[in-house]
Amino acid sequence: MAQPHDPNSLAALLATASLQFNRGEVEAAERICNRILRSDPDQPDVLHLMGLMHRLNGNAAAAMTLLRRAAALKPNPVVFLNLADVLMDNGEFREAEKYCRDVVASSPLDANAHYKLGLALHWLRDPRAAAASLREALRLKPDLYAARVDLGRVLLAAGDHAAARQELEHMLRLDPPLTNAFVFYGLACSELGDFATAEKVLRQALEHEQDPTPTLVNLANVYRDSGDFQRASEVYERVMVLAPENHDARNDYAHALLAQGQFARGWELYEARWEAYDHPRSAAYPQPAWNGEPLAGKRLLLWGEQGIGDQVMFAGIIAEVQAAAASCSLACHPKLVDLFARSFPGLQVVPANSARHAELINQPFDFQAPLASLARHFRVAGTDFPRHTGYLRADPGKVEAWKGRLAALGGSPKIGISWRGGTVGTRRHLRSIELAKWLPILGTPGIEFISLQYTDCAAELAALREAHGVVVHHWPEAIADYDETAALVCALDRVVSVCTSLVHLTGALGRPAWVLVPAVPEWRYLREGESMPWYPSVRLHRQERIGEWDGVVGHIAGLLRG
Repeated sequence: MAQPHDPNSLAALLATASLQFNRGEVEAAERICNRILRSDPDQPDVLHLMGLMHRLNGNAAAAMTLLRRAAALKPNPVVFLNLADVLMDNGEFREAEKYCRDVVASSPLDANAHYKLGLALHWLRDPRAAAASLREALRLKPDLYAARVDLGRVLLAAGDHAAARQELEHMLRLDPPLTNAFVFYGLACSELGDFATAEKVLRQALEHEQDPTPTLVNLANVYRDSGDFQRASEVYERVMVLAPENHDARNDYAHALLAQGQFARGWELYEARWEAYDHPRSAAYPQPAWNGEPLAGKRLLLWGEQGIGDQVMFAGIIAEVQAAAASCSLACHPKLVDLFARSFPGLQVVPANSARHAELINQPFDFQAPLASLARHFRVAGTDFPRHTGYLRADPGKVEAWKGRLAALGGSPKIGISWRGGTVGTRRHLRSIELAKWLPILGTPGIEFISLQYTDCAAELAALREAHGVVVHHWPEAIADYDETAALVCALDRVVSVCTSLVHLTGALGRPAWVLVPAVPEWRYLREGESMPWYPSVRLHRQERIGEWDGVVGHIAGLLRG
Protein backbone atom coordinates (compact mmCIF):
# COMPACT_ATOMS: atom_id res chain seq x y z
CA MET A 1 0.00 0.00 0.00
CA ALA A 2 1.22 3.50 -0.76
CA GLN A 3 2.29 5.65 2.16
CA PRO A 4 -0.29 8.11 3.64
CA HIS A 5 1.86 11.15 2.76
CA ASP A 6 1.41 10.41 -0.97
CA PRO A 7 -1.29 12.92 -2.11
CA ASN A 8 -3.19 10.31 -4.07
CA SER A 9 -3.19 7.91 -1.14
CA LEU A 10 -4.17 10.72 1.22
CA ALA A 11 -7.14 11.65 -0.93
CA ALA A 12 -8.29 8.04 -1.10
CA LEU A 13 -7.90 7.49 2.64
CA LEU A 14 -9.67 10.73 3.47
CA ALA A 15 -12.52 9.88 1.12
CA THR A 16 -12.89 6.49 2.80
CA ALA A 17 -12.85 8.05 6.29
CA SER A 18 -15.46 10.61 5.25
CA LEU A 19 -17.70 7.90 3.80
CA GLN A 20 -17.41 5.83 6.98
CA PHE A 21 -18.16 8.86 9.16
CA ASN A 22 -21.26 9.68 7.11
CA ARG A 23 -22.42 6.07 7.45
CA GLY A 24 -22.01 6.22 11.21
CA GLU A 25 -18.90 4.04 11.29
CA VAL A 26 -17.10 6.55 13.50
CA GLU A 27 -14.51 4.21 15.02
CA ALA A 28 -13.35 3.00 11.61
CA ALA A 29 -13.14 6.57 10.33
CA GLU A 30 -11.17 7.61 13.40
CA ARG A 31 -8.63 4.81 12.86
CA ILE A 32 -7.94 6.05 9.34
CA CYS A 33 -7.65 9.67 10.49
CA ASN A 34 -5.21 8.78 13.24
CA ARG A 35 -3.14 6.84 10.71
CA ILE A 36 -2.92 9.89 8.45
CA LEU A 37 -2.12 12.27 11.33
CA ARG A 38 0.79 10.11 12.47
CA SER A 39 2.50 10.96 9.19
CA ASP A 40 1.03 14.42 8.64
CA PRO A 41 -0.16 15.97 11.98
CA ASP A 42 -1.12 19.24 10.31
CA GLN A 43 -3.39 17.81 7.64
CA PRO A 44 -6.31 20.32 7.83
CA ASP A 45 -9.01 18.19 6.20
CA VAL A 46 -8.28 15.33 8.60
CA LEU A 47 -8.21 17.69 11.59
CA HIS A 48 -11.58 18.99 10.45
CA LEU A 49 -13.07 15.51 10.20
CA MET A 50 -11.60 14.48 13.56
CA GLY A 51 -13.10 17.60 15.13
CA LEU A 52 -16.54 16.59 13.87
CA MET A 53 -16.04 13.10 15.31
CA HIS A 54 -15.14 14.46 18.73
CA ARG A 55 -18.18 16.73 18.67
CA LEU A 56 -20.36 13.72 17.88
CA ASN A 57 -18.78 11.81 20.78
CA GLY A 58 -19.33 14.69 23.21
CA ASN A 59 -15.66 15.64 23.58
CA ALA A 60 -16.15 19.38 23.23
CA ALA A 61 -12.65 20.47 24.25
CA ALA A 62 -10.96 18.20 21.71
CA ALA A 63 -13.44 19.20 19.00
CA MET A 64 -12.73 22.91 19.52
CA THR A 65 -8.96 22.36 19.54
CA LEU A 66 -8.98 20.34 16.32
CA LEU A 67 -11.38 22.62 14.46
CA ARG A 68 -9.44 25.73 15.49
CA ARG A 69 -6.27 24.12 14.09
CA ALA A 70 -8.06 23.18 10.87
CA ALA A 71 -9.44 26.72 10.52
CA ALA A 72 -5.98 28.24 10.99
CA LEU A 73 -4.33 25.88 8.51
CA LYS A 74 -7.00 25.99 5.82
CA PRO A 75 -9.52 28.81 6.28
CA ASN A 76 -12.76 28.06 4.47
CA PRO A 77 -16.50 28.57 5.09
CA VAL A 78 -17.30 24.92 5.86
CA VAL A 79 -14.66 24.68 8.60
CA PHE A 80 -15.59 28.09 9.99
CA LEU A 81 -19.29 27.21 10.28
CA ASN A 82 -18.60 23.81 11.84
CA LEU A 83 -16.27 25.48 14.31
CA ALA A 84 -18.97 28.05 15.06
CA ASP A 85 -21.39 25.21 15.85
CA VAL A 86 -18.96 23.67 18.33
CA LEU A 87 -18.21 27.03 19.90
CA MET A 88 -21.91 27.73 20.39
CA ASP A 89 -22.35 24.26 21.90
CA ASN A 90 -19.86 25.34 24.54
CA GLY A 91 -20.96 28.91 25.18
CA GLU A 92 -18.21 30.61 23.18
CA PHE A 93 -20.71 32.82 21.39
CA ARG A 94 -18.49 35.83 20.70
CA GLU A 95 -15.87 33.71 18.93
CA ALA A 96 -18.61 31.88 17.04
CA GLU A 97 -20.00 35.23 15.88
CA LYS A 98 -16.58 36.16 14.49
CA TYR A 99 -16.31 33.04 12.34
CA CYS A 100 -19.89 33.41 11.10
CA ARG A 101 -19.25 37.03 10.13
CA ASP A 102 -16.13 35.98 8.25
CA VAL A 103 -18.22 33.56 6.18
CA VAL A 104 -20.99 36.12 5.61
CA ALA A 105 -18.38 38.62 4.41
CA SER A 106 -16.79 36.16 1.97
CA SER A 107 -20.01 34.36 0.94
CA PRO A 108 -22.93 36.80 1.36
CA LEU A 109 -25.31 34.44 -0.48
CA ASP A 110 -24.69 31.58 1.97
CA ALA A 111 -28.00 31.22 3.78
CA ASN A 112 -26.52 28.84 6.34
CA ALA A 113 -23.91 31.43 7.33
CA HIS A 114 -26.59 34.04 7.98
CA TYR A 115 -28.53 31.43 9.96
CA LYS A 116 -25.58 30.52 12.18
CA LEU A 117 -24.78 34.21 12.68
CA GLY A 118 -28.38 34.74 13.79
CA LEU A 119 -28.03 31.96 16.35
CA ALA A 120 -24.80 33.41 17.73
CA LEU A 121 -26.40 36.85 18.04
CA HIS A 122 -29.40 35.31 19.76
CA TRP A 123 -27.18 33.73 22.40
CA LEU A 124 -25.34 37.04 22.73
CA ARG A 125 -28.74 38.56 23.60
CA ASP A 126 -28.97 40.86 20.61
CA PRO A 127 -32.44 39.87 19.37
CA ARG A 128 -32.83 42.67 16.84
CA ALA A 129 -29.59 41.80 15.02
CA ALA A 130 -30.34 38.09 15.36
CA ALA A 131 -33.77 38.52 13.75
CA ALA A 132 -32.21 40.49 10.87
CA SER A 133 -29.69 37.71 10.17
CA LEU A 134 -32.33 34.99 10.34
CA ARG A 135 -34.64 36.91 8.01
CA GLU A 136 -31.78 37.26 5.52
CA ALA A 137 -31.18 33.50 5.72
CA LEU A 138 -34.86 32.90 4.93
CA ARG A 139 -34.81 35.41 2.08
CA LEU A 140 -31.95 33.45 0.53
CA LYS A 141 -33.47 30.05 1.31
CA PRO A 142 -37.19 30.17 2.19
CA ASP A 143 -37.33 26.44 2.97
CA LEU A 144 -34.64 26.68 5.66
CA TYR A 145 -37.21 25.67 8.25
CA ALA A 146 -34.84 25.55 11.21
CA ALA A 147 -34.08 29.23 10.64
CA ARG A 148 -37.78 30.08 10.72
CA VAL A 149 -38.25 28.21 13.98
CA ASP A 150 -35.28 30.00 15.49
CA LEU A 151 -36.62 33.32 14.20
CA GLY A 152 -39.75 32.55 16.21
CA ARG A 153 -37.59 31.87 19.25
CA VAL A 154 -35.67 35.14 18.76
CA LEU A 155 -38.89 37.12 18.44
CA LEU A 156 -40.10 35.50 21.66
CA ALA A 157 -36.91 36.60 23.41
CA ALA A 158 -37.42 40.11 22.04
CA GLY A 159 -40.93 40.22 23.48
CA ASP A 160 -42.64 40.35 20.07
CA HIS A 161 -44.98 37.48 20.80
CA ALA A 162 -47.51 38.22 18.06
CA ALA A 163 -44.80 38.20 15.37
CA ALA A 164 -43.33 35.01 16.83
CA ARG A 165 -46.71 33.32 16.66
CA GLN A 166 -47.17 34.41 13.06
CA GLU A 167 -43.74 33.11 12.00
CA LEU A 168 -44.26 29.76 13.67
CA GLU A 169 -47.88 29.15 12.76
CA HIS A 170 -47.42 27.58 9.32
CA MET A 171 -44.48 25.50 10.59
CA LEU A 172 -46.90 23.35 12.56
CA ARG A 173 -48.26 21.86 9.33
CA LEU A 174 -44.95 20.36 8.21
CA ASP A 175 -44.68 16.60 7.91
CA PRO A 176 -42.92 15.53 9.99
CA PRO A 177 -43.47 18.49 12.32
CA LEU A 178 -40.58 20.27 13.99
CA THR A 179 -41.07 19.78 17.71
CA ASN A 180 -39.43 23.09 18.59
CA ALA A 181 -42.00 24.87 16.42
CA PHE A 182 -44.77 23.47 18.62
CA VAL A 183 -42.93 24.45 21.79
CA PHE A 184 -42.14 28.03 20.76
CA TYR A 185 -45.61 28.50 19.28
CA GLY A 186 -47.11 27.32 22.55
CA LEU A 187 -44.97 29.78 24.50
CA ALA A 188 -46.03 32.63 22.22
CA CYS A 189 -49.70 31.73 22.71
CA SER A 190 -49.23 31.57 26.46
CA GLU A 191 -47.62 35.02 26.58
CA LEU A 192 -50.55 36.37 24.56
CA GLY A 193 -53.03 34.86 27.02
CA ASP A 194 -54.27 32.12 24.68
CA PHE A 195 -53.77 29.36 27.22
CA ALA A 196 -56.11 26.85 25.52
CA THR A 197 -54.06 26.89 22.30
CA ALA A 198 -50.82 26.85 24.26
CA GLU A 199 -51.91 23.71 26.09
CA LYS A 200 -53.01 22.04 22.85
CA VAL A 201 -49.76 22.61 20.93
CA LEU A 202 -47.52 21.74 23.87
CA ARG A 203 -49.37 18.45 24.22
CA GLN A 204 -48.80 17.89 20.49
CA ALA A 205 -45.10 18.53 21.01
CA LEU A 206 -45.03 15.84 23.71
CA GLU A 207 -46.13 13.26 21.12
CA HIS A 208 -42.91 13.78 19.16
CA GLU A 209 -40.27 14.19 21.87
CA GLN A 210 -37.90 11.61 23.26
CA ASP A 211 -37.22 13.71 26.37
CA PRO A 212 -40.55 15.25 27.43
CA THR A 213 -39.34 17.10 30.53
CA PRO A 214 -38.63 20.58 29.07
CA THR A 215 -42.02 20.67 27.35
CA LEU A 216 -43.74 19.34 30.47
CA VAL A 217 -42.24 22.26 32.41
CA ASN A 218 -43.63 24.67 29.83
CA LEU A 219 -47.02 22.95 30.02
CA ALA A 220 -47.01 23.25 33.82
CA ASN A 221 -46.22 26.95 33.46
CA VAL A 222 -49.22 27.37 31.15
CA TYR A 223 -51.47 25.82 33.79
CA ARG A 224 -49.87 28.01 36.47
CA ASP A 225 -50.32 31.21 34.48
CA SER A 226 -53.92 30.38 33.61
CA GLY A 227 -54.64 29.91 37.32
CA ASP A 228 -55.07 26.13 37.21
CA PHE A 229 -52.68 25.41 40.08
CA GLN A 230 -54.00 21.87 40.60
CA ARG A 231 -52.99 20.68 37.14
CA ALA A 232 -49.80 22.75 37.29
CA SER A 233 -48.79 20.98 40.50
CA GLU A 234 -49.55 17.57 39.00
CA VAL A 235 -47.26 18.23 36.03
CA TYR A 236 -44.48 19.77 38.13
CA GLU A 237 -44.57 16.77 40.44
CA ARG A 238 -44.41 14.43 37.45
CA VAL A 239 -41.34 16.25 36.13
CA MET A 240 -39.61 16.01 39.48
CA VAL A 241 -40.12 12.24 39.43
CA LEU A 242 -38.82 11.98 35.86
CA ALA A 243 -35.96 14.43 36.39
CA PRO A 244 -35.38 15.23 40.09
CA GLU A 245 -32.51 17.58 39.26
CA ASN A 246 -34.45 19.64 36.68
CA HIS A 247 -33.76 23.06 38.18
CA ASP A 248 -36.06 24.92 35.80
CA ALA A 249 -38.98 22.82 37.00
CA ARG A 250 -38.12 23.31 40.67
CA ASN A 251 -37.74 27.06 40.25
CA ASP A 252 -40.94 27.45 38.23
CA TYR A 253 -42.82 25.28 40.71
CA ALA A 254 -41.53 27.52 43.48
CA HIS A 255 -43.13 30.51 41.76
CA ALA A 256 -46.45 28.66 41.58
CA LEU A 257 -46.34 27.74 45.27
CA LEU A 258 -45.29 31.22 46.39
CA ALA A 259 -48.06 32.78 44.29
CA GLN A 260 -50.52 30.71 46.34
CA GLY A 261 -48.94 31.64 49.66
CA GLN A 262 -47.45 28.16 50.17
CA PHE A 263 -44.25 29.61 51.52
CA ALA A 264 -42.58 26.71 53.34
CA ARG A 265 -42.11 24.45 50.32
CA GLY A 266 -42.00 27.39 47.93
CA TRP A 267 -38.86 28.83 49.51
CA GLU A 268 -37.13 25.46 49.54
CA LEU A 269 -37.70 24.99 45.81
CA TYR A 270 -36.79 28.64 45.21
CA GLU A 271 -33.19 27.74 45.97
CA ALA A 272 -33.12 26.13 42.51
CA ARG A 273 -33.01 29.66 41.04
CA TRP A 274 -29.21 29.53 41.06
CA GLU A 275 -28.96 26.67 38.61
CA ALA A 276 -32.10 27.65 36.67
CA TYR A 277 -30.66 31.08 35.88
CA ASP A 278 -27.10 29.75 35.59
CA HIS A 279 -25.81 32.00 38.37
CA PRO A 280 -22.76 30.79 40.30
CA ARG A 281 -24.04 30.19 43.83
CA SER A 282 -22.07 32.27 46.34
CA ALA A 283 -19.06 32.10 44.02
CA ALA A 284 -17.53 35.32 45.30
CA TYR A 285 -18.00 34.47 48.99
CA PRO A 286 -15.56 32.08 50.70
CA GLN A 287 -17.48 31.97 53.99
CA PRO A 288 -19.84 29.07 54.79
CA ALA A 289 -23.42 29.50 53.60
CA TRP A 290 -25.89 30.13 56.42
CA ASN A 291 -28.54 27.42 56.55
CA GLY A 292 -30.43 28.36 59.68
CA GLU A 293 -27.75 27.72 62.29
CA PRO A 294 -27.99 29.75 65.56
CA LEU A 295 -26.66 33.27 64.96
CA ALA A 296 -25.96 34.26 68.56
CA GLY A 297 -22.42 35.65 68.70
CA LYS A 298 -21.93 35.19 64.93
CA ARG A 299 -20.91 37.63 62.21
CA LEU A 300 -23.08 37.43 59.10
CA LEU A 301 -22.46 38.79 55.61
CA LEU A 302 -25.63 39.41 53.59
CA TRP A 303 -25.73 40.16 49.88
CA GLY A 304 -28.38 41.01 47.31
CA GLU A 305 -28.24 38.84 44.21
CA GLN A 306 -31.38 40.11 42.48
CA GLY A 307 -32.78 43.42 41.20
CA ILE A 308 -33.55 46.55 43.19
CA GLY A 309 -37.18 45.61 43.85
CA ASP A 310 -36.33 42.20 45.28
CA GLN A 311 -33.49 43.60 47.38
CA VAL A 312 -35.93 46.12 48.87
CA MET A 313 -38.54 43.40 49.47
CA PHE A 314 -36.21 40.94 51.21
CA ALA A 315 -34.62 43.77 53.20
CA GLY A 316 -37.74 43.56 55.37
CA ILE A 317 -36.03 40.60 57.08
CA ILE A 318 -32.75 42.39 57.87
CA ALA A 319 -33.80 43.80 61.25
CA GLU A 320 -34.72 40.33 62.50
CA VAL A 321 -31.38 38.95 61.38
CA GLN A 322 -29.58 41.83 63.07
CA ALA A 323 -31.37 41.08 66.30
CA ALA A 324 -30.23 37.44 66.18
CA ALA A 325 -26.59 37.92 65.13
CA ALA A 326 -23.66 39.63 66.79
CA SER A 327 -23.15 41.78 63.69
CA CYS A 328 -24.32 42.03 60.10
CA SER A 329 -22.89 43.51 56.93
CA LEU A 330 -24.60 43.89 53.58
CA ALA A 331 -23.45 44.20 49.97
CA CYS A 332 -26.30 45.64 47.88
CA HIS A 333 -27.12 47.58 44.74
CA PRO A 334 -25.25 50.91 44.81
CA LYS A 335 -28.51 52.88 44.54
CA LEU A 336 -29.69 51.39 47.83
CA VAL A 337 -26.61 51.94 49.99
CA ASP A 338 -27.61 55.25 51.62
CA LEU A 339 -31.23 54.17 52.10
CA PHE A 340 -30.31 50.86 53.73
CA ALA A 341 -27.55 52.34 55.91
CA ARG A 342 -30.00 54.91 57.28
CA SER A 343 -32.78 52.38 57.79
CA PHE A 344 -30.80 49.70 59.64
CA PRO A 345 -28.58 51.27 62.33
CA GLY A 346 -25.49 49.18 63.02
CA LEU A 347 -25.58 47.52 59.60
CA GLN A 348 -22.40 47.94 57.57
CA VAL A 349 -23.57 48.57 53.99
CA VAL A 350 -21.31 48.60 50.93
CA PRO A 351 -22.10 48.84 47.20
CA ALA A 352 -21.82 45.54 45.34
CA ASN A 353 -18.92 45.15 42.89
CA SER A 354 -16.93 47.97 44.46
CA ALA A 355 -13.52 48.22 46.13
CA ARG A 356 -15.26 48.25 49.52
CA HIS A 357 -17.11 45.10 48.52
CA ALA A 358 -13.83 43.39 47.62
CA GLU A 359 -12.41 44.27 51.03
CA LEU A 360 -15.56 43.08 52.82
CA ILE A 361 -15.52 39.66 51.17
CA ASN A 362 -12.21 38.78 52.81
CA GLN A 363 -13.25 39.64 56.35
CA PRO A 364 -13.68 36.75 58.82
CA PHE A 365 -17.47 36.31 58.79
CA ASP A 366 -18.92 33.17 60.28
CA PHE A 367 -21.57 32.86 57.55
CA GLN A 368 -22.77 34.48 54.33
CA ALA A 369 -26.28 34.48 52.87
CA PRO A 370 -28.10 36.04 49.91
CA LEU A 371 -31.00 38.22 51.02
CA ALA A 372 -33.61 36.16 49.19
CA SER A 373 -32.55 32.97 50.98
CA LEU A 374 -33.39 34.48 54.37
CA ALA A 375 -37.10 34.04 53.65
CA ARG A 376 -37.05 30.26 54.07
CA HIS A 377 -36.06 30.79 57.71
CA PHE A 378 -38.07 33.91 58.57
CA ARG A 379 -41.19 33.88 56.31
CA VAL A 380 -42.37 30.28 56.42
CA ALA A 381 -46.06 31.09 57.03
CA GLY A 382 -48.35 34.03 56.34
CA THR A 383 -48.30 34.89 60.04
CA ASP A 384 -44.52 35.46 59.83
CA PHE A 385 -44.99 38.66 57.84
CA PRO A 386 -45.04 41.63 60.26
CA ARG A 387 -47.71 44.32 60.12
CA HIS A 388 -45.15 47.08 59.83
CA THR A 389 -45.58 50.78 59.10
CA GLY A 390 -42.41 50.91 57.03
CA TYR A 391 -38.94 49.50 57.55
CA LEU A 392 -37.07 51.90 55.26
CA ARG A 393 -36.39 55.51 56.24
CA ALA A 394 -36.08 58.33 53.72
CA ASP A 395 -33.78 61.28 54.40
CA PRO A 396 -35.91 63.67 56.55
CA GLY A 397 -34.29 66.78 55.05
CA LYS A 398 -34.97 65.62 51.52
CA VAL A 399 -38.56 64.73 52.41
CA GLU A 400 -39.17 68.25 53.70
CA ALA A 401 -37.57 69.73 50.59
CA TRP A 402 -39.89 67.73 48.37
CA LYS A 403 -42.92 68.64 50.46
CA GLY A 404 -42.04 72.29 49.91
CA ARG A 405 -41.65 71.76 46.18
CA LEU A 406 -44.97 69.95 45.95
CA ALA A 407 -46.72 72.61 48.04
CA ALA A 408 -45.81 75.14 45.35
CA LEU A 409 -48.20 73.26 43.04
CA GLY A 410 -51.14 74.16 45.30
CA GLY A 411 -53.10 72.48 48.04
CA SER A 412 -54.53 69.60 45.99
CA PRO A 413 -53.52 65.97 46.63
CA LYS A 414 -50.27 64.89 45.00
CA ILE A 415 -50.19 61.38 43.51
CA GLY A 416 -47.17 59.67 41.98
CA ILE A 417 -47.60 57.36 39.00
CA SER A 418 -45.56 54.78 37.11
CA TRP A 419 -46.98 53.12 34.01
CA ARG A 420 -44.19 50.95 32.64
CA GLY A 421 -42.29 48.25 34.47
CA GLY A 422 -39.86 45.43 34.01
CA THR A 423 -37.86 44.20 31.05
CA VAL A 424 -38.61 41.84 28.20
CA GLY A 425 -37.49 38.95 30.38
CA THR A 426 -39.79 39.98 33.25
CA ARG A 427 -42.99 40.31 31.22
CA ARG A 428 -42.95 44.03 30.57
CA HIS A 429 -45.65 43.55 27.93
CA LEU A 430 -48.08 42.16 30.51
CA ARG A 431 -47.55 44.67 33.29
CA SER A 432 -47.09 47.97 31.46
CA ILE A 433 -49.94 50.28 30.43
CA GLU A 434 -49.43 52.90 27.75
CA LEU A 435 -49.86 56.38 29.15
CA ALA A 436 -52.87 57.28 26.98
CA LYS A 437 -54.85 54.51 28.70
CA TRP A 438 -54.37 56.35 31.99
CA LEU A 439 -56.56 59.27 30.89
CA PRO A 440 -59.54 58.30 33.10
CA ILE A 441 -57.16 58.51 36.08
CA LEU A 442 -55.16 61.51 34.93
CA GLY A 443 -58.32 63.44 34.14
CA THR A 444 -59.45 63.33 37.78
CA PRO A 445 -60.11 66.94 38.80
CA GLY A 446 -58.38 68.45 41.83
CA ILE A 447 -55.29 66.16 41.75
CA GLU A 448 -51.72 66.88 40.70
CA PHE A 449 -49.96 63.88 39.19
CA ILE A 450 -46.22 63.33 39.53
CA SER A 451 -44.22 61.00 37.29
CA LEU A 452 -42.15 58.40 39.10
CA GLN A 453 -41.32 56.58 35.88
CA TYR A 454 -37.67 55.51 35.93
CA THR A 455 -37.22 55.15 32.17
CA ASP A 456 -36.92 58.06 29.73
CA CYS A 457 -40.46 59.35 29.41
CA ALA A 458 -40.12 63.03 28.46
CA ALA A 459 -41.46 62.47 24.95
CA GLU A 460 -44.47 60.52 26.26
CA LEU A 461 -45.34 63.24 28.75
CA ALA A 462 -44.98 65.95 26.10
CA ALA A 463 -47.23 64.03 23.70
CA LEU A 464 -49.83 63.55 26.45
CA ARG A 465 -49.84 67.25 27.21
CA GLU A 466 -50.09 68.24 23.54
CA ALA A 467 -52.81 65.76 22.64
CA HIS A 468 -54.96 65.91 25.77
CA GLY A 469 -53.87 68.94 27.75
CA VAL A 470 -52.92 66.72 30.69
CA VAL A 471 -49.90 67.78 32.73
CA VAL A 472 -47.88 65.19 34.64
CA HIS A 473 -45.01 66.78 36.54
CA HIS A 474 -41.66 65.09 36.09
CA TRP A 475 -38.37 65.80 37.84
CA PRO A 476 -35.63 63.55 36.40
CA GLU A 477 -33.32 64.35 39.31
CA ALA A 478 -35.77 62.60 41.64
CA ILE A 479 -35.59 59.42 39.58
CA ALA A 480 -31.83 59.34 38.93
CA ASP A 481 -31.08 59.13 42.68
CA TYR A 482 -32.97 56.41 44.56
CA ASP A 483 -32.60 58.28 47.84
CA GLU A 484 -34.35 61.24 46.22
CA THR A 485 -37.03 58.90 44.88
CA ALA A 486 -37.65 57.60 48.39
CA ALA A 487 -37.94 61.14 49.74
CA LEU A 488 -40.37 62.15 46.98
CA VAL A 489 -42.52 59.07 47.63
CA CYS A 490 -42.71 60.05 51.32
CA ALA A 491 -43.78 63.58 50.37
CA LEU A 492 -46.64 62.36 48.15
CA ASP A 493 -50.14 61.50 49.30
CA ARG A 494 -50.25 58.23 47.39
CA VAL A 495 -48.59 56.21 44.63
CA VAL A 496 -50.53 54.54 41.80
CA SER A 497 -48.34 52.17 39.80
CA VAL A 498 -48.04 49.08 37.67
CA CYS A 499 -45.96 46.22 39.08
CA THR A 500 -42.44 47.59 39.30
CA SER A 501 -39.71 48.26 41.86
CA LEU A 502 -41.52 51.48 42.83
CA VAL A 503 -44.21 49.36 44.49
CA HIS A 504 -41.60 47.69 46.69
CA LEU A 505 -40.03 51.03 47.60
CA THR A 506 -43.38 52.59 48.46
CA GLY A 507 -44.51 49.63 50.55
CA ALA A 508 -41.16 49.37 52.35
CA LEU A 509 -41.44 53.06 53.26
CA GLY A 510 -44.92 52.39 54.65
CA ARG A 511 -46.55 54.77 52.17
CA PRO A 512 -49.96 54.03 50.58
CA ALA A 513 -49.97 52.57 47.08
CA TRP A 514 -52.56 51.26 44.66
CA VAL A 515 -51.14 48.75 42.20
CA LEU A 516 -52.59 47.81 38.81
CA VAL A 517 -51.84 44.08 38.71
CA PRO A 518 -51.96 42.03 35.47
CA ALA A 519 -54.08 38.91 35.17
CA VAL A 520 -50.86 36.86 35.19
CA PRO A 521 -48.78 38.54 37.91
CA GLU A 522 -45.35 37.72 39.23
CA TRP A 523 -45.45 35.51 42.33
CA ARG A 524 -44.64 38.47 44.60
CA TYR A 525 -48.17 39.81 44.11
CA LEU A 526 -49.85 36.44 44.83
CA ARG A 527 -52.59 35.13 42.59
CA GLU A 528 -55.58 36.55 44.41
CA GLY A 529 -56.56 39.05 47.09
CA GLU A 530 -55.99 42.77 47.44
CA SER A 531 -53.03 42.73 49.81
CA MET A 532 -49.33 41.87 49.67
CA PRO A 533 -47.96 40.10 52.74
CA TRP A 534 -44.76 42.14 52.41
CA TYR A 535 -46.39 45.58 52.59
CA PRO A 536 -49.49 46.39 54.66
CA SER A 537 -49.81 49.83 53.01
CA VAL A 538 -50.16 48.42 49.46
CA ARG A 539 -53.49 47.56 47.85
CA LEU A 540 -53.78 45.47 44.70
CA HIS A 541 -56.32 46.05 41.92
CA ARG A 542 -56.33 43.10 39.55
CA GLN A 543 -56.92 42.88 35.83
CA GLU A 544 -59.53 40.27 34.87
CA ARG A 545 -58.19 39.33 31.42
CA ILE A 546 -54.80 39.75 29.77
CA GLY A 547 -54.58 42.98 27.77
CA GLU A 548 -57.80 44.49 29.14
CA TRP A 549 -56.85 47.36 31.44
CA ASP A 550 -59.91 49.59 31.05
CA GLY A 551 -61.75 47.98 33.96
CA VAL A 552 -58.88 48.40 36.43
CA VAL A 553 -58.11 51.94 35.25
CA GLY A 554 -61.79 52.90 35.53
CA HIS A 555 -62.00 51.38 39.01
CA ILE A 556 -59.05 53.41 40.28
CA ALA A 557 -60.39 56.55 38.61
CA GLY A 558 -63.62 55.98 40.53
CA LEU A 559 -61.74 55.60 43.81
CA LEU A 560 -59.92 58.87 43.20
CA ARG A 561 -63.19 60.65 42.58
CA GLY A 562 -64.45 59.38 45.90
